[in-house]
Amino acid sequence: MQVKTIKLNFILNLIRLFLGTAFVVIITPYITRVLGPENLGKIEYVNSIIAYFMLFTVLGIPSYGIRETAKYRDSKKKLTRVVVELLIIIFITTIIGYVVLFAFIYFNKNFFDIRDILLVMSINIICNNIGFEWFYQGIENQLYITKRFILIRVLTLITLFLFVKSKNDYLIYAFILVMMQSGSNILNFINLRKYINLKKIKFSDMEIQKHIKPILIIFSATVATTIYLQLDSVMIGNVSKEAVGIYIVPNRLIRMMLVVITALGSVLLPRITNCLKNKDYKNYNICMNNSLNYIFFISIPIAVSTFLLADNIINVMAGSQFKESVLTMKILSPILFTIGIAYFLGFQLLYPLGLEKYYTYSVIVAAVVNFIFNYLMIPKYLQNGAAVGTVIAEAIGPLIMLFFARKYLKRIEFFSKKRLKYFIATFIMSLVIIFIKRLEASSAKTIVFSFILGGITYIVTLLLLKEEICSEGIKILKKRFNKRLFIK
Repeated sequence: MQVKTIKLNFILNLIRLFLGTAFVVIITPYITRVLGPENLGKIEYVNSIIAYFMLFTVLGIPSYGIRETAKYRDSKKKLTRVVVELLIIIFITTIIGYVVLFAFIYFNKNFFDIRDILLVMSINIICNNIGFEWFYQGIENQLYITKRFILIRVLTLITLFLFVKSKNDYLIYAFILVMMQSGSNILNFINLRKYINLKKIKFSDMEIQKHIKPILIIFSATVATTIYLQLDSVMIGNVSKEAVGIYIVPNRLIRMMLVVITALGSVLLPRITNCLKNKDYKNYNICMNNSLNYIFFISIPIAVSTFLLADNIINVMAGSQFKESVLTMKILSPILFTIGIAYFLGFQLLYPLGLEKYYTYSVIVAAVVNFIFNYLMIPKYLQNGAAVGTVIAEAIGPLIMLFFARKYLKRIEFFSKKRLKYFIATFIMSLVIIFIKRLEASSAKTIVFSFILGGITYIVTLLLLKEEICSEGIKILKKRFNKRLFIK
């Protein structure tokens, strides 16, 4: 199977991230103003519930599937067998999930007033489970994923502005949200036939049981991780539906930024797994160092900028009615760095080495801590209490993983002093942003000027400090410039 280069896959991934970010930037100001905190809060509350059902029906297969697909992508027969075995498991769990969901909808009085939203958004379960996103990531087919992503985002954007025009259109928005999140997965399922061959596979030879243990180990970590993402909204919603809307705006923006921070890692995971399987330790170390440098390079300045510009970002993205979200966003900003490190340690170091149980231990402990702080703080501090609990939990997780991964960290120079350069450059950049804020320009202008001037300051400082990523980027630009001059 032909595999695209890391550079191309990364560029394609960045294209999706850019378009995804643009999509959120375009719809968030519109949808928050049209639906308002109450209706937006209801939809996000239901979205959180449905996310749990998707989590339990798909188990740990998305993460496990990437690793197994990357291992066997060079053998169509073995690849087909793995895919079919995992498909059978998903089919069984999906049926069980829908039975439980409908029981909740029709026999739980607490869900009667949101039953219509639950029924609409339940479509997400089947669409998500037949998506096989993990398969395309495992074979590193980023081109197909990108084409599909662009098509669906354009269609949903057009539909949103055509049909969602008042607070009464919340059901339409719920359906559009489903299509945006999982609608394109139907195309994934249809396209799968190009990569697998069922003719030579005997169902009597299926070894489904061998997948159960690793899937459940990964599933345990996935459950705990989802607690970070969804439990906050559910627990806040039990106290105040409006507070969910106040919380979800900064939380969603932070999670959007996290996707950018983990962009290279998601591209490298299949390659790292394949390198380990083939005992190609030279390229393995190169991939690991590049990934860690990228996380430091992007996460530290984004975290600091988010803290400094929180009021401007919320004002532009959600408006004055969400001014209470500003403090929440400032509290959440540190997780942009800690989750980036946790992602690296868990999914790029421990997981490809087959040490997912250690990742699971750390995430479960962090999830318990998160629940305890949420339970204690949400009743009094609502969205801000949830934010504090998340920050504490997301700091504990990486610390535990550092302990379990300590003997592997020296090989990849995790504690190298050269990464102090990112903190120095970020400090100088923050001084520029503080100066720009004192000019008291509009929120939009402040963000734009901070992004341009702060970004230039950050890059120039790193170049003066001879940082690897920036230095390599300059070399690539020089080669291309010289090549063009030579051609002319």
